[in-house]
Amino acid sequence: MAKIAVTGGSGGAGRFVVANLIEHGHTVTNLDRVKPAADVAPWVEIDVTDYGAMVAAIHGHDAIVHLAANPEPDFDTTTGAARFHVNTLAAYNAFQAAVALGITKVVWASSETTLGFPFATNRPASIPVDETHTPQPQNSYALSKLVTEDLAGHMSRLYGIAFVGLRFSNILFEDPDHPASYAHVPGYWDDPQARRFNLWSYIDARDAAEAVRRGLESDLGGSENFIIAAADTIMKTSNRALIDAVFPGVEIDPDLGENETMISIAKARRLLGFEPAWSWRRVLGS
Repeated sequence: MAKIAVTGGSGGAGRFVVANLIEHGHTVTNLDRVKPAADVAPWVEIDVTDYGAMVAAIHGHDAIVHLAANPEPDFDTTTGAARFHVNTLAAYNAFQAAVALGITKVVWASSETTLGFPFATNRPASIPVDETHTPQPQNSYALSKLVTEDLAGHMSRLYGIAFVGLRFSNILFEDPDHPASYAHVPGYWDDPQARRFNLWSYIDARDAAEAVRRGLESDLGGSENFIIAAADTIMKTSNRALIDAVFPGVEIDPDLGENETMISIAKARRLLGFEPAWSWRRVLGS
């Protein structure tokens, strides 16, 4: 089993990633500026924008999971510069630390926002959206992730490191007090517009963590990016009805299931063996 450095391991998804890796026999170090709520792995307080600190903290590890970032998409022209700066610099530091230390596997958190989210004034080219679709970044957060995907590709070619970028959908949590709790889901069902921003997709935090582990344990080379989402949409309404109501005229693959995710996870299934275990239907019993 491997020794894994996880940046952002104290965060919402990070906590599940750390727990999943430990459960499957890996040794984990949590690199975060925030002390974790539970003491399940060694914690190193770190500013991920400090390259020297990153190299020192990652030294001695076999692989890197890079989750740390400013996670909030921006919808204005005043806050984006700082967000773009932090996210791209943190990613560069983690990737370059891997180079400096001879680490050959990096799994990192990209985002569904590269696909065009929020779909507010733009439209998907067709449904389902997959990794072959032209990116449509709509804000500085999405741009930071798309630039980092390009960075991973270039660094992989230059240094031979394997990068697995995970384009996570909106991560949901079973905790009823969490801001992204499943408890909010029934409130979306009567309004197709409520979740149009990401084509009604989501991912359970436990499945997000499983995708990270599968990325780490894969034998992929080069740099690959994967959409990571639940197998279904967050709505009870059929896909055809949702698209007709919100994106009339957008073509839907006739083989797409009635409530199947509209951001395809076929690539992750094929290359990572990823299969979501969690759905709002399982959590809410609906």
